[in-house]
Order: sequence, then structure tokens, then C-alpha cells
Amino acid sequence: MWERISMKELPVNELTQPRISPAMSATRQACLYGASLVLMKGTALIMLPFIAHTLTTEDLGRLELISSVAIFCSIMVGMGLEDTLFRFAANQSKAKARTTVAAIFALSLLLAVTVVIAGLLLTPVITTMPVSIRAQEWQLITLSIALESAIAVPLAWLRMTDKAARFFLVNAARALLQSLLIWAFVVAEFGITGILLAGFIACAMQFLLLAYWQLYDTGVRLVKSVSLRALSYSWPIVGSGLLAFGLNGLDRWLIADVATLADIAHYAIAAKFALACALLMQPFGMWWSAKRFQVLAQVNGASQCGHTISLGITVLSVQTVLVSIIAPYLIALLLPPQYLAAIPFCFALILVVYCKELVELINIGCFVKESTQQQLWINVCATATGIVIMLLAGEQWQIWGVIAGLLGAQLLRLVMFYLASQRLSYIPYPEALLLFITLSCALISVGHGAMWRSASWPEMAFPWLASSVYVALTLGVLGLANYRQKWWHWPQISQALSVIKVRLTHG
Repeated sequence: MWERISMKELPVNELTQPRISPAMSATRQACLYGASLVLMKGTALIMLPFIAHTLTTEDLGRLELISSVAIFCSIMVGMGLEDTLFRFAANQSKAKARTTVAAIFALSLLLAVTVVIAGLLLTPVITTMPVSIRAQEWQLITLSIALESAIAVPLAWLRMTDKAARFFLVNAARALLQSLLIWAFVVAEFGITGILLAGFIACAMQFLLLAYWQLYDTGVRLVKSVSLRALSYSWPIVGSGLLAFGLNGLDRWLIADVATLADIAHYAIAAKFALACALLMQPFGMWWSAKRFQVLAQVNGASQCGHTISLGITVLSVQTVLVSIIAPYLIALLLPPQYLAAIPFCFALILVVYCKELVELINIGCFVKESTQQQLWINVCATATGIVIMLLAGEQWQIWGVIAGLLGAQLLRLVMFYLASQRLSYIPYPEALLLFITLSCALISVGHGAMWRSASWPEMAFPWLASSVYVALTLGVLGLANYRQKWWHWPQISQALSVIKVRLTHG
């Protein structure tokens, strides 16, 4: 066991204890989380036109494949420690929570060192992959992944202790530094290596700052019992993450087998704009994921969770419709003409992201128990189904076949996670209202995509934009303003849905 190492032994008082209860309003926290996420992830979209005008289409496709390798490695390295921290420290006493965090942070540091050693040893193997990854590029990826694994725990602790302002500052500084370095290195013609180098430098600076704060606040202490418990809880999360890679990373490799690097670039552009749905939902998601178990443990917690999740689904639906309207115009206006082929893919991928975000909102029951194996098996089933569809349909319809597999897998995940979560921890939802909102959102997005393909965008822009925004805002007002009213339950529909749900849940 390591002795606790602290930058400074602080007296135990209210100022030095972690504030698990909210220290600022939820609205202010959400705004700060939102601003940090917009700067941290939104800068990637902001920099995309610059990169697209600078790199060739083939280089952009190769960069996407390299990024998919980094995603796969980061899932294994992270070990789900962020979710583990939320699960075990959320309802502990202040002193015990500090000990738990110190132990999990020590575990993350050990994993980071292990990753660096393993990554360097694997360099000769990685450089022989079908898509050329140079040794220098792989070494930068390895170092960045190792640092990311250690960064996740301090960032999660900032969220748990309601230090939203500090969370914003550290992420905003990293995003701005990384963007500046990318611009400088790309202008200097460093190419893909320069982009990876910029990411590593920004990640290293953030790690140094967060590690200092974490050592000052909780210290670092390797506790065998906590580490074993955390690993036992997190390995199914890692397994689920690796399976999720099959639906967000492996698709690029499957496309590479049936299409060109330029096609991968078009697909990647569409996917990045579709991810705006997830990006816009991050403020709510980051605030809620850190608080949901605390809320569920309160008196009448299930009803409060149902209310909050229903509001989140309504907000997500409105944002999805707006993204489906705006994203194609941004692609057409900001990117070179050779990327117009990405627009049709964008509409379909928006629906894929929408289904994925719905799962993130409703899946609370699978995290409540000590074991997370339930979600592992659900993801096994959904990912296997998606991969089979992608392999079979991809040969015939290339990118569209891969997208069909992604959408089918996400729909299956949505149904299975809803049933499993309700079985493990029942949450009362207004099923009829939510069904209306989600189906309307999907139909509007599909209709917009069909209209885009059948007409020139200047001719259809204003009437479709006006009607879509009107419907989206109407759905938002309907969900937000009338959630607690009785008349929207539509008794016949709600009763029928309840009977179906009971039969599916209990066999």
C-alpha cells in the first residue's frame, strides 16, 4: 500500500471538504459545463474547415483511421474509472469519498505508466498495419492516451464537487491551446504529425495542472481493496466500451475495405457534424450523470429522475431537429466542394447519434447495482447484430450499408436498455408523450433529408427551415410546459404501452 502523498496537509473543515451538495444553481453549472464542452469539442468543428482546406481528402481519411485506433486504445486504458468514481463516491461521506478518489487516481496513474511502456513496445507492430501509421505518430498517440486516462479522474472529481468554474477554465485553456498549436503546425506543413503533436502538448499541460490540484485536494493513495472493487465494477464498462467501438470506430475500417480514403473522409465529415447533437447535449449530460445516483437515492427519487430524464429527451429531440436543418448548410458553405458528397450521409448519422443519446439518458438502472454485466451483454448482442448487418450490407451498398448496421444496432440498444433499466430500477416516464416526441423528431429529420435530395437547397431553405423550427419548438414547449399536467397522458395510448411494457419486462 502506498502512503498518501499530499501537496499540503490541510485542516479538516468545511472549506477543504468536498462539497457533494450543489454549491451553485443547476442552471449555472450547466452553462459552465456547456461552455467548456463547446470550447473543448466544438473547436474540432471550428477547425475542421481549416483542416479540410489544408489537407488532401486522402490525408483526412487517413487521419480518421488513425483516430479510430486511438479511440480503441483509449477505451481500454480508461478502464471506466470515471463511471466507477461516480458510482462509489457519490453517496459516501466526505472523508471516505476523498479516500476513494485518492485510490482511483493512483490506479489511473499506474494504468498510464503501463500504457506508455506497452505502447512503445508495440511500435514495430503498429507501423505494419494496412493503413500507414508512422512510428512518431504512434508514439504521440500512446503518450496522449496515457495522459487522458489520468486526466479523467480529476475532471470527474471537479464535477462531483461542483467546481464547474474550475472545470470550465481547465478545459477552455486546453481547447484554445490545442487549436492554436494545430493552426501553427499545419501552416508549418507538419501535416498529420503536427495535429497529433498539438493534441499531445495540450493534453500534457492539462494533466500537469489537474494532477497538482488533485494532489493538493485528495492526495494519491493506492488502496488494494478499493482498487480491486473498482476494477471489478469497471471491467464490464470497458467491455461495453470496446463493443461500442464496433459501432464508433470499426465502421471506418469496414468502409476502408469497400471504399476509398476519400469516401472515408466524406463519411467522417458527416459524422463530425452529426455529433453536434451529442455536443449540444453534453452540458445536461455531464451535470446529470454526476447527480443521477444522488437524486435516485432521495425520497421520491424515481419520480424526480423520470421528470429530469423526460426533460432531457425533449431537449435532445429539439436539438436534433435543429442540427438536421443547419448541418447540411454548414457543410455546403464552409467546406471545399469535394465534401458536398457528405451531406446525404449526415442526415442518417444524425439519427444514429440521436438513438445513442437516448440510450445515455434512459440507462440508469444498469448502473445502480454493484455489477454492470447486464449492460455488457446488451452491448454484445447489439454490436454483434450491427457488425453482421454492416458486413453483409456493406458489400452491397458500401457506406449506406454500414450506416444501416449502425442505425439497427442503436435501435436495438435503445429497446433493450430501456427494458433492462426499468427491470432493475423502475422509473416512471410519460411513455405516450415521449413516444410522440421521439417519432416526430425522427420523421422530421428523415423528411428533411428526403427533401434535400429532391430539391436544390436555396429553393427549399426558408419554408422548410421555418416549418421545422416551428415543429421543433412546439415539441419542446409541449414537453417542458406540460410534463406535470394530466391531459397529455392520453389514457388509451398510455394504458396500451404499459401493458406491452409489463409483458416484455416480465415475460
